[in-house]
Amino acid sequence: MDLRLIAFVAAGGAIGAVARYLLQQWIPSDTMPWGTMAANLVGSFLLGAMFGAIAAGSVLSEETVLLLGTGVLGAFTTMSTFAVDAIRIGDDNPSNSITMALITVVGSIGLAWVGWRLTAAIMA
Repeated sequence: MDLRLIAFVAAGGAIGAVARYLLQQWIPSDTMPWGTMAANLVGSFLLGAMFGAIAAGSVLSEETVLLLGTGVLGAFTTMSTFAVDAIRIGDDNPSNSITMALITVVGSIGLAWVGWRLTAAIMA
């Protein structure tokens, strides 16, 4: 176990968690958890873009991937908050819960794909 690499993940995780918290405070979430959804969608796009750059031949160090991918974007995006938000808003309005789940899951996968393909094409 390399403590130096763990430190990169921890530092990135702190940055990503704080960024998500600030985003969730900034975006009102009265009827839908827009901040959580935005974090998951933006984070998915950015992680896709990072791996698209790698696929296009960009060389990123292990430290960079751990800091940005695992740390920052791993903590910025959130499956657990998404799951709890879906249950919470589903109690009041099941259709909002289904809408949120579809937007988050389909949108996150779609935006990761767009980020990957767009970055790979730009770098080619």
